[in-house]
Amino acid sequence: MKRVLQRKTGVSLYLLLAVILCLGAFRPEVLKVSLYPLFREVQSRIIDYKTKDFGVRETEHFIIKYQKSDQEVIDLVAEASEKHYDDASKLLNYYPEEKTTVVIYDDPAKLMKNANLGQGKPPMGVYYASTIQILSPRQWIPENADMREIFINEGPMVHEFAHLLVDDLTRGNYPLWFTEGVALYQEYVNTGYEWGKDLEFEGTPYDIEQLTNNFHELDEMLAYKRSFEMMKSMVENNGSEDLNKILRELGKGEEFERAHQKVFNKTVETIYEK
Repeated sequence: MKRVLQRKTGVSLYLLLAVILCLGAFRPEVLKVSLYPLFREVQSRIIDYKTKDFGVRETEHFIIKYQKSDQEVIDLVAEASEKHYDDASKLLNYYPEEKTTVVIYDDPAKLMKNANLGQGKPPMGVYYASTIQILSPRQWIPENADMREIFINEGPMVHEFAHLLVDDLTRGNYPLWFTEGVALYQEYVNTGYEWGKDLEFEGTPYDIEQLTNNFHELDEMLAYKRSFEMMKSMVENNGSEDLNKILRELGKGEEFERAHQKVFNKTVETIYEK
């Protein structure tokens, strides 16, 4: 009986893979969203292995990994992680089934390496492969400053958790500006922090095509600002329900433009570039 069950299971898996590959031949996006969770799980396990010697602190919704040097900030990170969990999840009508892993690094180089980042200035936090990886607040908040106030209201937890929610719902099927826009809007709604409030464009603000095709070549601060502005405008004009519909259409493998056509019956440019 055991051998028969194993054979049937094996055949079922092969049939499932064959169906996915056939669909992918006609619609690459379907193949992408079908295989993406597997890719993400592999990367997540690699990070888990690389941080296997870290200490662990569990909260209701998070598993926080840290080194001995960061024992003094673990309570703060736990508080910040949980503080806006419900509100951030409610906005997108999605609550992850499993606890989210957060890794605290006191070494910027190790954060950059484990998050698969290239050269450049280490970020306060980064979402990568189902994991929120952050630089210890001791590394970037001045000693004479109010660490709790700054980390909770200006730190990376809401932003990176929002990236995880978007990634879960869309299965990785989104342009970069879109997930950044959602994350920055979540920060704005939940903490009051408004990205690039005092920045101004010299000339015409970036359009959808520029943000989609050349995000990394644009002025970083202004690219983030424009992403936030467009997302804020879209949600405030249409409601979070329509944003949630878009996220779920993307999760089915719909192309970005087509997902918006199905929800709004309008072009992406018409929706965002107002």
